[in-house]
Amino acid sequence: MEENMNMTAERSLEIITEQIAQSRKAVSKSTGQSLYVAGFCTMAMAMAVAIVNIIAMNNGFTPIGHLLWFLLPVIIWLAMRSINKKQAHAPVNLVSSLVGKTWWTFAALVLGFFILASLWNVLIIRWLSSDPTVIVSQQVAITPVIILLMGMSISITGHILKSKWLVWFGIIGSLVVAVGDYSGIMGAILARISSIHTVGIWHNVSPCLSVFLFALIGLMLPGLMLKHQK
Repeated sequence: MEENMNMTAERSLEIITEQIAQSRKAVSKSTGQSLYVAGFCTMAMAMAVAIVNIIAMNNGFTPIGHLLWFLLPVIIWLAMRSINKKQAHAPVNLVSSLVGKTWWTFAALVLGFFILASLWNVLIIRWLSSDPTVIVSQQVAITPVIILLMGMSISITGHILKSKWLVWFGIIGSLVVAVGDYSGIMGAILARISSIHTVGIWHNVSPCLSVFLFALIGLMLPGLMLKHQK
């Protein structure tokens, strides 16, 4: 009788352990799915913005492709909603909650900053249009700030997922790209070897390339790793 009770207790412990493992696996796959979808949508949007900007500038229009970024949170939300309807909902735990809140906070900060900085830059041009030097000095550099925020979000995600390489990629990658963009090194090089038109196109396409790279390494790749982990 006592042996049967011991066996029952051991079996109960095994069942509980299996359930916990399955729950963790489901949460990891759900988190990975979210990162993968967000990364894929961001990469696709970066390509679309770059293409629209190139076409617009080659035809004498302003780079209106950047307006498409406002659609990205909606597209990601609709994609995740569609996927969650077809699949069983994974249990929500602290890891998946923190990852989700980190990236939604990033999206809110970036969109808010983009709107306010763009409005400020437009007002500066209208008010100080007679003094180009003052205009340049007073304009807000948008891309470096967005890249730093994205790098910070990637780094925080790395801390949450206990992935050191992701942490360091977010820190080092964002610093290198942000400083390079802010200093205008690539623009200065292009100005020496190409036309003003080419420099203008590069200025509106390079942020898309940076976002594409960060979405690939910082979102899509970790998402794939979590989805396929055993």
